[in-house]
Amino acid sequence: MELTQEAVGARLLIYGATGYTGKMICYEAVRRGLDFEIAGRDRDKLLALSGELSVPYHVFLVDDKFGWEKALLGKTCLLNVAGPFSETAKPAMQACISHKVHYVDITAEIDIYRLTESKGLEAADAGVMILSGAGLFATYDPLVLHTVGRIKNPISLRIAFKYSGGFTPGSIASSANIINAGILIRKNGLIQRLSEAPAAKFDFGDGPEECLPTPLGGVVLCYRSTGIANIEEYFQMALPASTGQPDTINVHSQMGIDYNVLQSKIVAEVMGADGSIVRSMAIMPAGYMPTVKSSVEIVSRVINGFYTVGFQSPASVYGTALLKALDVELLNL
Repeated sequence: MELTQEAVGARLLIYGATGYTGKMICYEAVRRGLDFEIAGRDRDKLLALSGELSVPYHVFLVDDKFGWEKALLGKTCLLNVAGPFSETAKPAMQACISHKVHYVDITAEIDIYRLTESKGLEAADAGVMILSGAGLFATYDPLVLHTVGRIKNPISLRIAFKYSGGFTPGSIASSANIINAGILIRKNGLIQRLSEAPAAKFDFGDGPEECLPTPLGGVVLCYRSTGIANIEEYFQMALPASTGQPDTINVHSQMGIDYNVLQSKIVAEVMGADGSIVRSMAIMPAGYMPTVKSSVEIVSRVINGFYTVGFQSPASVYGTALLKALDVELLNL
């Protein structure tokens, strides 16, 4: 990890700032005292948010190279929160690499993690870090690293995510991309796509619950942080079909969530070469607030000079200590 002198006067750009999660992230950035500007595609919404927060704004489409050049001038880091990331990540990453600006996003789309991985050498040559998954994986990835550290000679990982809360329209759009990626596992170090796979049961504290095999991204990001060669991932909540029908998913306002009752949980299960198994669980608030806090925590570190160049996952650069900075309860089961 490098500590650079560029931290003085560092600036952050938040692209996609006027969306539901984007606004929450902007409010958190203000609360944290970060120096930032906002950007996106809707002039009226940006003007209103700019006036509310007293921050500069930039209006441009994601494929506008001149817009990126102007908005990234003098910036240290971009936080991309504009989904679906299948439409925004590639041009935003390339703009950051071209202008030597660190790239961070909150995507949950596994194809974007693979894209980020493919850009690693190019980013390293530019002296910048590219990190996708600063939302869920800011907890998921360090939890896995913590669990792997509890056993000798780890050979396989199974991990399940139980999400509680609603979904924003942007997340619903992204979910089709997650499903369309197919069932992906890592076996003997290589990613494989399965035509089908059975459900598995995980105990989140109330007895075994059936979880479906789902490509959440650990086969890329957790492999980056741990090097573990065999990885399977599961999800407890049903996702929408690839047709994107909104009535197939639990859609409701985040404002209607009782955060004192609902919780999201992640269980990581690691097997050692001798057949022994250890399990750990992370418990966090329901909904999108964990993503809001973790993404701002990560970009705060980046603009203060704490980063490692090239392709990184949250745990590969910040380790298990990231859990302590977030509102996460960690249990060894």
